[in-house]
Amino acid sequence: TGTAWANVLFGVTEPAGKLPIMLPSSEADTIHPGKGAHVEYAEGLFTSYRSQNLKAAFPFGHGMTYTIFEYGQLHRSSSCMAVACVQLAVANVGSRRGQEVVQAYVGFNLTDFPALMLRGFHKTRLLAPGESEVVHFELAQRDLSVFDANAGWVQKAAQLHVGASSSDIRRVITLADTQSVYI
Repeated sequence: TGTAWANVLFGVTEPAGKLPIMLPSSEADTIHPGKGAHVEYAEGLFTSYRSQNLKAAFPFGHGMTYTIFEYGQLHRSSSCMAVACVQLAVANVGSRRGQEVVQAYVGFNLTDFPALMLRGFHKTRLLAPGESEVVHFELAQRDLSVFDANAGWVQKAAQLHVGASSSDIRRVITLADTQSVYI
C-alpha cells in the first residue's frame, strides 16, 4: 500500500474517489449521541450534507483530482423509461487524464425537508485531456417524492442539482412542477 499512496501523492495515479460522508468543520458541527438507554433521533433527515446547520470541512462527495472537469448543460431526454431522464456531457478540460464522479441531488422547495437529497451518481471512464463522456441519470417516481404520513408517497415539484459534491453544484434543471399522490 505504500507504493499505491506514493503513486497518488506524486501524481503517477489519478485519485478518483469521493467522500461517502461529510467531515465536520468542528465538534460543534456534529450530531451528538444520546445518553442512557433512550436515544432520540431529533435530527430526522437533517444529517450530514442535508443539514443547513452543520458546517463541513470537507463536504459529502468531495474528492481530489489532478485535472479539471467541465459540466455541460443538463438536458431532458426521452431515451429511457423512467419518470425523468436527463443527460449532460462531462469534459476533461485539464492537461492530465482523470475520472469524475458526477453526483445528482434532488431538491424539493419544502421547509421541512432537506434542500438536497442524493439520488444518483456516475463515475466516468478515464478521460484523456479534451475527451468527454455523456452522463445519463434516470429518476423513478420515488426519487421525485417525499413521504407524507397522511397520504403516503407524494411526488413534489423538484429540481435536479448535478455537481462534483454536495457543495459544488454545477448545473440545475427543473424536473417536476406538479405533484401527484401514490402509495
